Amino acid sequence: MERTLPQIPFFAGYLQFDIRTGAIAENLANMRNGLKQIAASSSRLSPGIIVLPELWATGFAYEKLPELIKFIPEIQANLQDLAAKYGVHIAGSLPEHANNAYYNTLFITGPEGLCGSYRKQRLFSPMAEDRFFMPGKLVMPIQTSLATIAALVCYDLRFPELLRPQAALGADLLVLSAQWPAERIGHWRILLQARAIENQLFIVAANRCGVTDNTTFGGHSMIVGPDGSILLEAGPDEEYGGIVIDPGMIPSARSLFCTVP
Repeated sequence: MERTLPQIPFFAGYLQFDIRTGAIAENLANMRNGLKQIAASSSRLSPGIIVLPELWATGFAYEKLPELIKFIPEIQANLQDLAAKYGVHIAGSLPEHANNAYYNTLFITGPEGLCGSYRKQRLFSPMAEDRFFMPGKLVMPIQTSLATIAALVCYDLRFPELLRPQAALGADLLVLSAQWPAERIGHWRILLQARAIENQLFIVAANRCGVTDNTTFGGHSMIVGPDGSILLEAGPDEEYGGIVIDPGMIPSARSLFCTVP
């Protein structure tokens, strides 16, 4: 697959916020506010990509899935309008209904519409995810006008074999949406750096913050360079951040040796 990473630097950012279970209007308002703030604080947003947390609009509202799924087309239309308004790509996971089953699916939406999607492959049984969602299957990386993009969702991060084929097929950028708990934030940081080092690519990872039931979520959304360096890291609370990244870091990281097939 031909690599499409632009030769000019581009903006990479994340929106880190608390997610209210089942409260689509409130979550959508938080997302819109985050985009507005990140645009106001950045001298250059386009071209770029903004990553949102896992199930950012609905949370894990399992019992309400049949009701909530009806709003997904409207949410996706909002994403397309916002992507066009700001001239960016927006990536984040939402519930998807297809083949008489529900999936936890990361969608990438660009200024011209939906670019592609990725269904979470490793479902997290301690949160009963495997009782309500079906796992996805191996997929190709997603072609966009910005880059060839790999995708993972939360627990997928622990399985290097899920990213490796996408990198081998030309992905130079991984986007990851998560609801990762605070008690394992050390693993989060190490695994993100490891995936970047193994595949010599950029990573933009958005994690939620806040509390649901007895679980505190850790934040620490992160942008990692292809050499494993942490280019930007959020704290534990609500935060909207981003930086301009240089695609030239990839050939530089691979110039001495290349670990990508």
